[in-house]
Amino acid sequence: MKKIFYPKIFLPSIKLIFIIGFFYFLFLGVVKFIDKPKSHIDLGFIISAIVFSLFIGYVIFHLGYFFCFYFKYASLNENVLSIFELNKLKTTKVNLDQISGYSKSEVYFGRYTWKSKSIVIYFKLGKTSEILSSFVSGVDDLEKELKKRKVKYLGFEHYNTGWFFREYKFNK
Repeated sequence: MKKIFYPKIFLPSIKLIFIIGFFYFLFLGVVKFIDKPKSHIDLGFIISAIVFSLFIGYVIFHLGYFFCFYFKYASLNENVLSIFELNKLKTTKVNLDQISGYSKSEVYFGRYTWKSKSIVIYFKLGKTSEILSSFVSGVDDLEKELKKRKVKYLGFEHYNTGWFFREYKFNK
C-alpha cells in the first residue's frame, strides 16, 4: 500500500509571499535608482542604494534557500521510499534496505523563536535527507511506517550547525 506524505502549504506559501515581496522591493529600488535624474545622484544616494540592494538580496537569498532546502515530498510504496527535494530538483528512490537508519531531531529557526520536529534519514551511501514536520504532513506517520518496516532507529540528535550546513550526528 502506498503512503504519500504531501508538502504542507501554509508555511511555504508565507515564505514564497515574502520572497515575492522582497523581489518587489528590490525592483522598486532599482527603478528608483534608474529614474533618478543624473544631476541629483550623489555619493550618499549610491551608497544607500547599494546597501539597500545588498540587504534585500541577502533576505531573498536566505528565504529562497530556506524554501528550496526544506520543501520536500515523500512517499512510501511497499519497500521503496521516494523523496522529492526541491533544492536538487530530483526524486531519490531507495529500497528500505539501503537506509542505514533514521533519527528524530528538531530544527531551530532563530535562537529562541521557533522550532520544528524532523526526521533525518541516513542512507548507506553516506547521504542524508531531513524531513521537517512544518513542511511535510504526516511526519509522525512516516516514523511509524519506518518502525513498522524494521528500519533502525538511531536515536535523538540535537541540532548542530556547521559553518554553512547542518552537521548530522550519525553521518560518518
